[in-house]
Amino acid sequence: MTIDKASINTLTDRAVYLVLDWSFLGTWKRIDLDKDAYSSEVRASKRLLKSESISAMRKLNYSVRAMLAKHSLNSLFRPGVYVVPLDYVQTVDDQLQAAMIELETIKEALKAEWQDVIAEASERLGELFNPSDYGSAESAADQYTMSYRYVPIATTPAILQHIAADTYKADLERSQKETEKELQAFRDNLRLALLGIIENMRATLTKPDGEKRVFGQRFFKRLDEFLDTFGTKNLSDDGALASVVTQLRDVQAAFDTSLEHIGEGMALMIQDEGRYIDFS
Repeated sequence: MTIDKASINTLTDRAVYLVLDWSFLGTWKRIDLDKDAYSSEVRASKRLLKSESISAMRKLNYSVRAMLAKHSLNSLFRPGVYVVPLDYVQTVDDQLQAAMIELETIKEALKAEWQDVIAEASERLGELFNPSDYGSAESAADQYTMSYRYVPIATTPAILQHIAADTYKADLERSQKETEKELQAFRDNLRLALLGIIENMRATLTKPDGEKRVFGQRFFKRLDEFLDTFGTKNLSDDGALASVVTQLRDVQAAFDTSLEHIGEGMALMIQDEGRYIDFS
């Protein structure tokens, strides 16, 4: 199944690239082992740092990646490059700005606890502790950075058409092929994502008799998020998947209606018994 040419030609008007870069302070270091006692194939490392601030930075990085997983699509270029539909740019930018502010707060907390972090490492590592592994609090905090920029999805410069017609034509064809590959990847990723959600729900519903079934908030949350964002993230204009999404929405609506009717019936039953509980 190929991507429709209209989808290829309009991608530049529907989304932008987000280039997101992180840097982190290394918290592990390799230890040189006794070559006579160990094989050259064996390596060991020591954990240099344990810190609440460093844990907070990891959580921040995870929350940003989770946010982008919801509001963007991964690009084929390299890790850290995302394709953000224009409808989500403001939402994404607001949360990235908030993340950068939070990062600065965490860095200040790391500076404040730096001496305690080193003291803890000295006690924990014992004879493996080396003071030269640790710089100043400021230099440690400076290792943590987050930066991002938006880049238009590549198009062939129109000026080439007038000064190098053959080059313009070749680059235009190459650009369209690369865009088609990206759109195919977007289509496949969305299909696999929905399949994973459905298979997970089916596995939960079809556990062997006697096993406890747990329907937590996440049971419906992943599906709800997919259905809510599909229309905007469907940059490949995948009609087949759109049909499946429509079916799922119909099933979901029918399920919600059934629950509403059951709730109304239960309310009447309770009223008939002389008691009334407001389920709203």
